[in-house]
Amino acid sequence: MTLRLGLVGAGGMGMRHAHGYIELRKQFDSFGMAAICDLHEPAAAAVANEIEQATGERPQVYTSLDRMLDEAKLDALDIVTDTRMHHGFAIAAFEHGVNVLTEKPMGVTIKACQVMRQAALKYKKIISVAENYRRDPMNRLTKALIDAGAIGEPHFYERIGLSGGSDLMHNTGWRALKSRAGSMIIEQGVHDADLMNYFMGDIESVYAETAIFTKTRRRAPMSGALTKFYSHRVEDQFAGERTVEIDQEDSAFAVLRFASGAIGHFAMSNASHGHTVSVDTIHGSTGTLLPPPSRSGKSPVIKLEGREQPISEADMLSLVPDWELDDITAPFWDGARRLASYEMPFADVDRKLIAIEYQELYQAITTKMPVEVGPEMGMKALGFAYATLESGFTRQPVRMADILEGTVEGYQREVNAANGL
Repeated sequence: MTLRLGLVGAGGMGMRHAHGYIELRKQFDSFGMAAICDLHEPAAAAVANEIEQATGERPQVYTSLDRMLDEAKLDALDIVTDTRMHHGFAIAAFEHGVNVLTEKPMGVTIKACQVMRQAALKYKKIISVAENYRRDPMNRLTKALIDAGAIGEPHFYERIGLSGGSDLMHNTGWRALKSRAGSMIIEQGVHDADLMNYFMGDIESVYAETAIFTKTRRRAPMSGALTKFYSHRVEDQFAGERTVEIDQEDSAFAVLRFASGAIGHFAMSNASHGHTVSVDTIHGSTGTLLPPPSRSGKSPVIKLEGREQPISEADMLSLVPDWELDDITAPFWDGARRLASYEMPFADVDRKLIAIEYQELYQAITTKMPVEVGPEMGMKALGFAYATLESGFTRQPVRMADILEGTVEGYQREVNAANGL
């Protein structure tokens, strides 16, 4: 049974999701892309053209989500807009009896996530958060190694990502604005938070210092692997401006405690000028594990006490004899069930992981199988990002439970007001 899928948001991520859909169709006939919606018709048409060229089927183009929901008879809606639109579009979908896959972060604030979750429960519909890092086969292997005790009991986790400079992230105007959850601490931080939760379990408390160090940002063309996905988009925030003033934090430095008793250190900034620092290490009672950069295909690295060299890939796999890729993931890696590394261009990995998200949603709809990253897990990832910002705002430690319950929201209050929450 092929279900009808709609896509709202035809910018850079919308194009990447279109490529994920094209990849899905190579392995599964689960969804048909029935419709694409964007406020800017040329952007939606560009994404529809890409799908038509690859599949021979052209989605209907809309510029109104309400009209698309009324006319397209969708089974699922993929929300790939800027974050402030997620909760409103998700609720509209639920009211039309449509299930939802939404890009991360789940919502613009924790309160937005709460209303999304409540609406999903009210209308008995699925909400899945498109968190792709954990779905990388190498992160699956990393999780299995930790659970198997490959480095003993995990004691502490170090995550440092310092980069950037003076350019605006992805040259995207809304990323300058606190009211639209544009901060790198939120946008990239939820990826890191989801992996921390995945590898180490729940986070219990956070103490952070935050700042805006580089307030004036340049509008510079994108470069690198993502460029080709964003060339068609219509930029409607600060269009034509050569510089913008950001009003949301570009740096956060946090100490956290996991429910297990392990301790974490998290540092993130895109205001590091002239030098980039990237550290990702999990330290246990018998050794240290270095998770690979997500979507790189590189193997995890395990360094054990008393051994000069990291263990080999073959020895690593022998530590997890029962681990294998699941029935959704394996087909996108040529049917491989067990692998310790892979070689693949970024664009190929990117679309495969999005295809996995689509197929998981299909199975959840048709078999009632729960999605892996539902509203609770999506809120935990966003909750950590906001925990750092709330702690930096008050200069006090915060409990994750208070963040998730919404009893600590001083930093978010302004964002909620700006978005009618």
